Order: sequence, then C-alpha cells, then structure tokens
Amino acid sequence: MIEISRNVDVSELEGVLGSIVEFALSEESDLLDSLSEGAQSDFMVPLGMSARMLSSGDYSEMEFLSAACTVRYCAEPHLSEFPDELVQMLSRLPR
Repeated sequence: MIEISRNVDVSELEGVLGSIVEFALSEESDLLDSLSEGAQSDFMVPLGMSARMLSSGDYSEMEFLSAACTVRYCAEPHLSEFPDELVQMLSRLPR
C-alpha cells in the first residue's frame, strides 16, 4: 500500500472514485437492477462504504487507498456485466 501511495495522486483518485460512486449509485442509474446478485454484493457493498467515506471526509490517505483498491478488486470478476464507461473508470483505480 505504501508503494501505491507513492505513485498515486490522492486528490485525482478521489475524483475518480467519486465519479464511480455517482455513476453507479445515482437514482437515475439502473445499474443495480442490471447486475447479478453476486455483482451486487461483491461490488456495491464496498462501493457504498466508499461513498460514505467520501461524503464524510473522515479518512486517512491509507484508508482511502485501501477503499479504492478494494472497489477495483471486488469489481474485477464482474466487469463483463458493467457498462463500458464504468469499466473505464474502474481501470483508473489502483490495484
């Protein structure tokens, strides 16, 4: 995680993760309904936790990097279910 923190602009990453949250959790999005149960539980749960973290602003850099990596890791098995725009945004998160 320390290596990732050296190579990542956290403020840029906050924007990327914020865009993913907005895209996936917006009321206008029908993403949730289009996903399998596995994708919903694997991806939407950590994404929701990241959304709460972003909205509160109460996190350390390491906590934030861990959350961003977790969102990507949990999404990867389900990328074929996601719209291309979301896949592109997720690819900008660190591994």
